[in-house]
Amino acid sequence: MARRFFAAGCWVSVACGLVHLLGHHALVSNPGQNEAERQLLSSMKGYRQDFGLGFVRSMFDLMTGFSLAFSVECLGFGALGLVLMRHVPGFPPVLRAVAGTLAVVFAAMTGIGFVYWFAAPLSFLVLAFVCFTAAVATPPPGSGESAR
Repeated sequence: MARRFFAAGCWVSVACGLVHLLGHHALVSNPGQNEAERQLLSSMKGYRQDFGLGFVRSMFDLMTGFSLAFSVECLGFGALGLVLMRHVPGFPPVLRAVAGTLAVVFAAMTGIGFVYWFAAPLSFLVLAFVCFTAAVATPPPGSGESAR
């Protein structure tokens, strides 16, 4: 059962990354729905700051980069877990440790999501956290303990 929870968490992470990429596309291709949004986007894209070493970026550049990084992170975590599952039979301690690490990561991301984001990304983060936590909490097969 722990293996199934782990797989579910990996697939939720992959889905989160893919859905976020769709949202990212909507963000970067949005011309603004009204004059206030168009003005805000113009300011975010137009005002550039020098971050040193030749890195001159706008606020929109930073937001775009972090948005893409979030998608890649979710896709990468999920893909890594799925690759590990393919090459490691059962649910040995190494997968339990990976599940625990991912549970902590998704717990932190969920906390950030509650403060700064909205329901769509937050629901994926909570679901991934629950799946990875359940994978850790489920007793290993043959341990004599029953999952309740």
